[in-house]
Amino acid sequence: MMSPILDGKKHHQLLFTAYVKNRDKGVELSRSEIREKIFKNSISDAQLRLYMSELFKIISSTLVMLQSKEDSYYQDQVLISRFKQSEEHKLFDSQFSAAIKRLENYPYRNSDYLELKYDLGFKEYTHISSSSRTRELNIQVLLDDVDLIYISKKLRQSCFAISHQAVYEKEYNYGLLPDVIKYVEKNQLLKHPSIRLYYSIYHMLNATKDTLHFDKFKADIDELKHFFPDSELQSIYRFVINQCIRRLNRGHLEYGTIALDLYEESLTNKYLLVDGYLSRFTFRNIVAIAVKIGEYDRADKFNNEYYSALKKDERHSALKFNQALIAYHRRDFDTALISLQDVDFKDHLFNLAAKVIQIKIYYESRELNLLDSHLDAMQMYILRKKLIGHYKTNYKNIIKMTRKLLKIKPRDSAATTLLKNEIENTEVLTEKKWLLEQL
Repeated sequence: MMSPILDGKKHHQLLFTAYVKNRDKGVELSRSEIREKIFKNSISDAQLRLYMSELFKIISSTLVMLQSKEDSYYQDQVLISRFKQSEEHKLFDSQFSAAIKRLENYPYRNSDYLELKYDLGFKEYTHISSSSRTRELNIQVLLDDVDLIYISKKLRQSCFAISHQAVYEKEYNYGLLPDVIKYVEKNQLLKHPSIRLYYSIYHMLNATKDTLHFDKFKADIDELKHFFPDSELQSIYRFVINQCIRRLNRGHLEYGTIALDLYEESLTNKYLLVDGYLSRFTFRNIVAIAVKIGEYDRADKFNNEYYSALKKDERHSALKFNQALIAYHRRDFDTALISLQDVDFKDHLFNLAAKVIQIKIYYESRELNLLDSHLDAMQMYILRKKLIGHYKTNYKNIIKMTRKLLKIKPRDSAATTLLKNEIENTEVLTEKKWLLEQL
């Protein structure tokens, strides 16, 4: 039954009911089919488009109402504003007191909390200034709260930018960030969890070869994580895991164990699930880290336990890719190549990762003619596909260094030393360790 609040009519209900029934059957009706089957050709195409537009607005309004029904903080904001507008001072005071108590019980201390606090404080300020000349205004508190909101959000967004910049090789203008960092330190703002944690992440991301800031962040996240919702912790854990992977790729194997522990912790707490599913990239990365540090049994265990957390249409390929990766590292090349035949992804990065496994197998089994053809095909694949920044550079470097490896003659120590130096000095090269091992 359509709610009169939303101005729903019978034709809207007919249209919505038909859409739901056909969606559940996997059927998508054209407009002409809708007019024929649902409205018996009693309306024009223009009229149907109007009905559909109206229904969309009704559904949109319903979603907003359902969200507001669940959000008591939003309800407080609306009611306080309404009571102030209608000059219902007793109702205002009652609702405001209830809102303050509710805010005290807010489970987090992130920027959302700071904004809720400021909004209530601003409503109190406008109420006092318009209804009383004797009460002291909360101007300084509001000024401080605005600073805390800005600083918290500036630090958080800067961390996203730094992390993005490392992958996509894009430069950003960070504006007032240097002054913000100094202001935080000078005014002892690290007592606020949302500032302290992102300040810690900022230094960790910038000091990529420094263990002090990494260890400081690890200590801070252990202490402060209960102040943040799962949706925000997902990003925070990705910051530190990605930092571990970068350090692991530079040869610091101890960060592989740290990354696996962080992955397991975040999966246990469901921080890394998106819409209830585990990303196939995360699934691959965990196994890749485990095999890179020789934890094959741990890789097998994870592969078998978590593949069901993937989307159904991604499970088979993701499972087979990881099986191929584990088999390669166990020197079972036949099983690895057979498993790779079942890997079928539209995603270019997954396909390129599979091609890298083939490079290694062909080289180590001395199938050099196959390897040469494979490198040609892989290079054409990269040229045809749209890869950006770090990824394109990395795979081009893998092909380039593998070709140079093939040209090294036995016992040519001078050429070997030159190539060794070139590999070591190539910044973007995920297979640096493997290439050096072949020299």
